[in-house]
This record gives sequence, structure tokens and C-alpha cells, in this order.
Amino acid sequence: MYLYVASLTLTFLCRFLCVLPPVSLPALLFTSSLHPRASPWIRLCGPIRRHAANEAGIPQREWVKTHGPVIRVVGPVGFERVIFTSQEALSKILFNSIDYPRPGFMRNLLGTIAGFGIFTHEGREHRQMRRAMNPAFGLQQLIAQVGMFYDSIESLIDILGSKIDAEVKPEHGKVFLMFEWVGKVTLDILCSTAFGYSTDSLRNPHNELAEAYEELFTLQSGQNLAIGIVIHALPGVTRLLASEWMYKRRWILRQIPFLRFTETMMDCMHHIKAVSAKLLAEKLSDTSSKVSDIDSKKDIMSILLRNDGYVMSDQAMMDQVLTFLSAGHETTASGVAWTLWLLASNPEAQTKLRQEVKPVFEHFDGRPDYKALKDMPWLDAVIMESLRIFPPVPMTLRCANKTDYIDGTLIPKGTLLYIPIRVVNTLTTIWGEDAEQFNPMRWMDAGMVGKGRMLTFLEGPHGCIAKTMSVMEMKAIIGALIAKFEFTPGVEGQVAIPVSAASMRPKDCMPLRVRRV
Repeated sequence: MYLYVASLTLTFLCRFLCVLPPVSLPALLFTSSLHPRASPWIRLCGPIRRHAANEAGIPQREWVKTHGPVIRVVGPVGFERVIFTSQEALSKILFNSIDYPRPGFMRNLLGTIAGFGIFTHEGREHRQMRRAMNPAFGLQQLIAQVGMFYDSIESLIDILGSKIDAEVKPEHGKVFLMFEWVGKVTLDILCSTAFGYSTDSLRNPHNELAEAYEELFTLQSGQNLAIGIVIHALPGVTRLLASEWMYKRRWILRQIPFLRFTETMMDCMHHIKAVSAKLLAEKLSDTSSKVSDIDSKKDIMSILLRNDGYVMSDQAMMDQVLTFLSAGHETTASGVAWTLWLLASNPEAQTKLRQEVKPVFEHFDGRPDYKALKDMPWLDAVIMESLRIFPPVPMTLRCANKTDYIDGTLIPKGTLLYIPIRVVNTLTTIWGEDAEQFNPMRWMDAGMVGKGRMLTFLEGPHGCIAKTMSVMEMKAIIGALIAKFEFTPGVEGQVAIPVSAASMRPKDCMPLRVRRV
């Protein structure tokens, strides 16, 4: 009976999580006034299914076009959030993490699937953690790490080439699900650069870590995200789902239809944590090695362990391992996949890029260093334009810790603030009339005002600490692939659609036809 009542309650809450159509803030309209002739159920719930099925950021972009830079979004039974798009308002929110922290349910959800690492901390603890981690992502370290990208990239090139050559008509190429392949290469690169650990998921499809993440990421959907937010907002649920007691009894979740995905999630996280514990144990054992041996290690965890200013507990280190693993490869894989799609859809831009990267990669025997990657302007323009249009994380949330005025609007304490990353990245007032179009040439204009307004990596204390590393990794992967292959859409009339969830991974795993050049 308890499970039945709990399931009904959660069903009710989850059905109501999706927001209703927005209204301009001065209007102060309630949900019922938006549907005066609708049934009471529609007036209460709104067009839930239509908004839940949309791409992340697309409804919000239309709302901003219609209602302006400040929007009050009214949800079920009075649930509200406010959207700001002006630079002044977003800077005030993002640079003041004390007054506008991430909401608790968001930190709980992130902690469950990505560890309670740097993403989930605020205030003094976050500042100390970030200060300790900064050297691992500094320029000197990045220059040393670029060379570590290429073993995995060359494996991917070899695999794609051999599969194409095995076709009956290799000149026609072969269709690959590119998101799956770039997901493997970014996981291998991450494990190498972050932990000095070889997963080789490209050649070992049954690697435990790769399989767990592949299954975990397939759970992403708007519905699962909504349910996850609701259940992690309930007191004690986050700790319960992370407990060994609940893991042994996860079959209970199978009995509640809309919670079945949490059983799979718990199983995946159990395997990921087992591998993470092994990685951490190996790194901690290195502390007994000679100093010269430790100093020779360039991976991120070795650098963190050498930090004497801020010592993390074993649990804190474990959470950082989970954070690196979960956040460090899927976002980059999404960025690479969408870049390949945009190039496949824009053959002129792809040809121009090949003309730039091919001689550079040949000169460096396929392994250009940091400076060589940085000095290719069209490669940089293509990567930045792709990240602008398809940010791997299209939105985030903050919560007002006090009653305050933002952009002249009174924001009561406790109000949720929706940070519309994808919307700001495509505002015509910043980027011009072609803001929603792929146009790398805009990045070749030194006077372009929008360069400082791209929110893909956020800004302020919680700005992405690994921004430069991620961009350089994308440059190395894209440059190497374009130098060797031509990419076109996998099927005629193909339309690539992101999943309706917290990330922008392609829904169909991005089928593209790949040919040798």
C-alpha cells in the first residue's frame, strides 16, 4: 500500500514538473487565465506533453522572442521560475554564488550520478577545492597533456578506416553512429589524462566502465530528468539511493513503473564506483613511490595528490574521480558529435577546414602540439561556433537565497532562476539576424561583440574549470578526423535532434556516412 501511495504521489508531482507557457513578468497572470475556456485539468496542468517533448532551450527561445528579456514562467499549482537574458542580470546571478547558489535538488541529482565533487559544493569549500584543482588545468599542464590525446584518436582513425575498407564498395564509405564512437574516444582520453589509466574502450567494447556509462547515458530523457528532480527533492532520498542497503533491494524500484530507470541507474553507478575506487586506490598507493616517480606523472589525479595546500579526504577524492568520469567525457563527446554534424551539413566549411588541418597534421606526423592546435583559426572558429549553437549543457538553475532586485524586478527569496544557456547563445540582439545559423566566419571577426557573451562554459565561480582542456581535446579529435575522412549525413533528409534532457546528446547517436579522403 505504501509503495502504491508513493507511486501515485510521485506520478502527480512528476506530471506537474514541466512548466506551462510563460507570461511577461509585469502581467502577473496565473495559469488559469491562460486557458479561460479549457477544462479544469488543462487549466491546472497546461500542455505538459508538448513542452516536455521539445528540444531543451527551444521553447524558452520562443518565449524570449515573444515576451522579452525577463520572463516569469508559471507552473502547476503556482510553481514559478524566472528567466533572465540580459548580461547584467546573468552576471549578477552567476558571479554571486552565495546569494544565488545551485538549488539543493540539483546538487543532489548531480551528486547521485556524478559524485559530490566540485559541481555540488558552494562557498568556502568550493573555493578551496577549485584553488587546489587549478594547477591541474593550468597552461603548463595542458601543454604536457595534449600529446596524451593522440593514442586514442589514432585508434579511432584506424578502426573507422578498417571498417570502411572492409565494405564491398569502400569508396562509398560506411555509416557509423558517431556519438557512440566519439564517446568511447573521449572516455579513453579522459581516463588517460585524468588518471593515467587505460580503458581502451574503442577496442574493448565490453570494458566495464564504458558499458556502464553507455547504459547510464541512454537513460537520459525529459521524463526521467523530471522524475529525478522530484525524487531528489524529497528528504533523505539521495542518501537512500546511494546506500548499499538500497542497492541490495533495488528490485523494489522495479515494481513502480516510472521508477524502473532508477534501478538501472543504481546498477550502473555501482559498477562505476567500483572502478573509481580501484583508480583511487592505485593513485593513493603511488604516494609511497619515490618523489621523482610521482613527479613524472602528468595525469590530473597525480597532480591533485601532490597538492600540499588542500588535503581532501578519501571520500572527497572518490567524489572527484566520479565527477571527472561523469562530466569529463560525455560533454566533450556531445560537442564533437554536433561539430561533425554541422560540418557534414555544411560541406564548404568542412572542405575549408580540411585545407587548414591536413597540412598541419601531416607536418606533425598526425600529432600537432598545443601551439599548432591553437594557431589554426578556422578550426577554432568551427569549434566555438558549434559550442555556441549546440552547448553540451543547454541550461542550468540557480536559487535566490534572499529577496533582491534583478534587472529592476523584485525576486522573492526561494525563487528558481533559469539560466538559458542555449537561448543566450542564439540571441539575435547579440549575434545578429543569423544567430541560429552555423556561421564560423563570425569568429574570424576580431571586433565581434558576442565573443564574451557565449555561456556554454558559464562564468563566475562555477565556470567550467576544464574549459581550455575540453576545447583543445575537441580540436585534436575534429582536426584528426577531418584530415582523414569526409563526413556527410547518414541518410537523405536527416534531421539531428538532441534528447530532451539536461544534456544535448544526439537522440539518434548521430549516424553519419564516413569516407576516406
